[in-house]
Amino acid sequence: MTKKRKWLFINTLMLTLYFMVSIPYYLIEIVKLENFAVLAALYFALVFIHGVLIFFAVATQWLGYLSKLKIWLVISTVAMLIGGVLFFVSLIVIVPLVIINIFSIEKPIKNQDEIVNEA
Repeated sequence: MTKKRKWLFINTLMLTLYFMVSIPYYLIEIVKLENFAVLAALYFALVFIHGVLIFFAVATQWLGYLSKLKIWLVISTVAMLIGGVLFFVSLIVIVPLVIINIFSIEKPIKNQDEIVNEA
């Protein structure tokens, strides 16, 4: 396992942990807004959309890690960024995860047939 692959695995675990901890926490925080119905509804909508995007990011991150396809990791990174922008507080955690994700994507290795055909 290469160094980048290990970082990708650690990043995938951290993103999964973020999803499992943050979404219930954000939903518990709605209790503070119970006297403000409109704000509570808007907050719930943002948390819901953020949760769906982060869940999609977690699923595609695991697909990218397990299948070694770069496209899944790119989709995961985009979903993380969109989810982070929608729920601004989460950018504190999302930005480092995105940076680690970008630097841990490996370039595909050419096989021997492609190398021979180029020569």
